[in-house]
Amino acid sequence: MPEEEEGYEIIPVTPLKKLEKRIEKIEASGTIPQLQALITQIIDLIRSNQKIVNDVVQANTELRNELSRIPSKIDELIKSMKDFISLIEAAGKEEIAAPATESFKPMVEQLQKMVEQNQRLLESNEEMINKLDNIEKKIRGGTPVSRILSSYPGMRLRREVK
Repeated sequence: MPEEEEGYEIIPVTPLKKLEKRIEKIEASGTIPQLQALITQIIDLIRSNQKIVNDVVQANTELRNELSRIPSKIDELIKSMKDFISLIEAAGKEEIAAPATESFKPMVEQLQKMVEQNQRLLESNEEMINKLDNIEKKIRGGTPVSRILSSYPGMRLRREVK
């Protein structure tokens, strides 16, 4: 019978056309290529991060190697400083003992003579200043020059020629 054969129905075409257009829009919008581009960017970012991590690990390893060398260098420096200090101490002991040698004795004697001469010169200068102060006081006090000269027999006056 004809009823068992294919049945036909009348369906409006407008909703079907709308569905077709939506599917075409979705296909045309390119969500799959945009997603692919995003995935590619993420992969590039992961690769660059991995490169940075590898560089940091390598730098860290090099730094550890350099730091492991520091204690031995410090030990060498300490040893050198101790040797240097012992040399300075030895030189200081030699210098303390050195002036007692006969080679410096004449120089020490000459220095002592110079100190004595300077002391005598200083004393004579102080004495001269005191005498000049006394003379000035007498002159200001009205004492005649002849009387002043008789008080200091070793003093001679010079006349300035103009």
